[in-house]
Amino acid sequence: MNIYIKSIVGIILTTMLFSCENSIKEVNKVTKKDNTPLLSGENVDFTYTDSTKTIYKARAIEFIQVKKEDEEYYEFPKGGFLNSFNEDEVSEWEIKADYAKHFIKEQLWELRNNVVAKGTDGKIINTELLYWDQKKGRIYSDRYVRITTADGQVLEGNSFESDDKLNKIVLSKVKGELLIDSDKTKQPQKDANK
Repeated sequence: MNIYIKSIVGIILTTMLFSCENSIKEVNKVTKKDNTPLLSGENVDFTYTDSTKTIYKARAIEFIQVKKEDEEYYEFPKGGFLNSFNEDEVSEWEIKADYAKHFIKEQLWELRNNVVAKGTDGKIINTELLYWDQKKGRIYSDRYVRITTADGQVLEGNSFESDDKLNKIVLSKVKGELLIDSDKTKQPQKDANK
């Protein structure tokens, strides 16, 4: 009988020891440094320059910098905006979104939820997901996109790609309305005999 009691007590102690070990592993996993942000703040403005010239600006309602073993990124969980500038430091476009993430090493911006991009030529791009690949100099989306031009034309597509100045836009599976001014389309006809 005494051997059975010692065996049962030994099994219980061993079980408790292993269950405590698992709990400690879980606690270490949760409190590991990789899971805590390096920096955080609210209403933060960033200005990115090259040779003292402003390339682009970013504004975050809430900002979190995260660095893990395999990646580092800035997160804008409450959204913000980006503004790109040309060599003369004149604004080329502005993009607003309700959520954004900037992958540092990849130089890739991911903008989500109520994304609105405005070009200096008056065009407005609406989508739910947009990427800005700074290394490749392109802006793109694989989601539904609606483009409204300055003169009111509306084009829609399932995806789009553009240069990083929003000048050369390529839409896929396009549909929309095209406004044509009939006075401008009337051209004098040339005489075929001349």
